[in-house]
Amino acid sequence: LAQNRFPYFDGEAMKDPLVVQTGTRHAGVDLYNTVQADIYEAFKDATLETTPSAYNFDAFVDAVAKLNIEQPEGVEIFGFVAQDDMAAIRKSLKESLQYVEAFARQGYVGTVAGVNLYIKNDATAGEIVIGTKAAVTLFNKKGTEVEQERDGNTRKNTVYSRKYYFAALTDATKAVRIKKTA
Repeated sequence: LAQNRFPYFDGEAMKDPLVVQTGTRHAGVDLYNTVQADIYEAFKDATLETTPSAYNFDAFVDAVAKLNIEQPEGVEIFGFVAQDDMAAIRKSLKESLQYVEAFARQGYVGTVAGVNLYIKNDATAGEIVIGTKAAVTLFNKKGTEVEQERDGNTRKNTVYSRKYYFAALTDATKAVRIKKTA
């Protein structure tokens, strides 16, 4: 269960007509972020693992090979990376990417060995998780519920939003952890 509560008073809504709209938008963002965090946790349950000495091109090639995909050309493979690990990847790939304009100007890596890399603020440092969409399934019990209650005496309104779901690693062959040694 992911739940969010947004209280506001009638007076606030009279002063600023966007209070309710802004509050419900933030509630939706909060629910989305909670679900995404649970999906990431499910990816971290990956049983396949590689332990390279550096985050270089070879490390990603070895990890993709563990996914055991017959034709990886049409499959979207992505990886969740912590900020510090992305710095290590940039340093490791500088020789092979030095002539790529986006890398030269901004340090942009993008894709390594067919793996789209995404910096994730809550990613575990020292561990990169790569995989495909087929690895994790999000089981929704029902859609998002929205409920509102009002206390007439204090003129306080409370909006609740909740979502029942379960994120699980359903295909362990489609996710790999890359844990750098030393």
